[in-house]
Amino acid sequence: MYDVYNSLDEFIDDLKTVREIEFEHNDKHYSLLYYDKIYICEYNKPETEEEYDTIEEFLNNYKIDGTSIKDLATRIKVIFH
Repeated sequence: MYDVYNSLDEFIDDLKTVREIEFEHNDKHYSLLYYDKIYICEYNKPETEEEYDTIEEFLNNYKIDGTSIKDLATRIKVIFH
């Protein structure tokens, strides 16, 4: 059974607190890390890595299959956090 976020704020709070989230969407597994910057990629596919300086930049610019991560935050299947 997967966890899900109830709101965008819950996703942001988890990112700030836990700093590492693995999730699945459309049968793809993603790894999300937040340290000095935000790093996200498809799991075990470093060539897909993208990096963002701020959470705001990440939320406004990162898309999966053309849909903003902001809009997907409550629909992703959380594997680890």
